[in-house]
Amino acid sequence: MEWLKSMQGTVVGMDTAPLIYFIEENPAYLDIVRPFFIALD
Repeated sequence: MEWLKSMQGTVVGMDTAPLIYFIEENPAYLDIVRPFFIALD
């Protein structure tokens, strides 16, 4: 995903909502937030 590549090597601040969506595996948002947390790992 291009938006992930553009953030690589930078400091990123985020709200808690994407983290909650990821932890709860919210089907409405999981496909959007999962790549971010995979890249973070």
